[in-house]
Amino acid sequence: MADAQPSRRRPLRPIVAAVLIMVCLAAVAWLVGLTQPQGGQGVATAPASLVTCAPPPPAPTSHPTFTSPPPPSVAADSAWTAVLHTTCGDLTLLLDGGRAPRSVASFVTLARAGYWTDSVCHRLTTRPAPTAFLQCGDPTGRSTADPGYDLPLENVPAGVTYRVGDVGVARGDGFPSTSGEFFIVHRDFTVSPGAPVYSLVGRVTSGLDIVQHIARIGGEDFRSDGPPFQSISILTVEVRRR
Repeated sequence: MADAQPSRRRPLRPIVAAVLIMVCLAAVAWLVGLTQPQGGQGVATAPASLVTCAPPPPAPTSHPTFTSPPPPSVAADSAWTAVLHTTCGDLTLLLDGGRAPRSVASFVTLARAGYWTDSVCHRLTTRPAPTAFLQCGDPTGRSTADPGYDLPLENVPAGVTYRVGDVGVARGDGFPSTSGEFFIVHRDFTVSPGAPVYSLVGRVTSGLDIVQHIARIGGEDFRSDGPPFQSISILTVEVRRR
């Protein structure tokens, strides 16, 4: 009886090599995806590794208050630059006093009064929340601060669609806006019919990578609407007329 011959099998090396190549390509695609904008057109973002954050300062124990809103003439028909010095770097905003004179006048007045000094950005909304922004501007960090006045809605965008980099005024329950709190959009979103809409005051012109870095990390305890996992605080705000 003839000796049994070993069966012919396909070599494993080409299969293993192919699997390794596929894994490498998937990893590269994932890394590239992390550095891409999460919405909007032509918005470049930096890799997360380029954004570093310092520990937050102690929360303020008091904040300025006012008896009435500033007159819109403070900002009417003028553009303003606002630089937010934060624990994660600087963000520069361009504020449109022509389209939102009341809101921009309020922003300028609160910045000059030091209303936001050492205040934490206390809210981040991400999927599946219907909005997509980082909200700042409350000295208490609990959405309970009040500068002493409210503002009417103005400069609501067409189609109530908010774009990456937009800066808007937050709203409180039963109020057109809160005047003290503001948000920065990190992904395009459209407000659903019947949902609150927001006044637009301007846009981010530099530092948007900081906001998208915070959004990329996500919310505390994986929440889609709550404090960001990566803490970020506003140290000071500088404003000047352009």
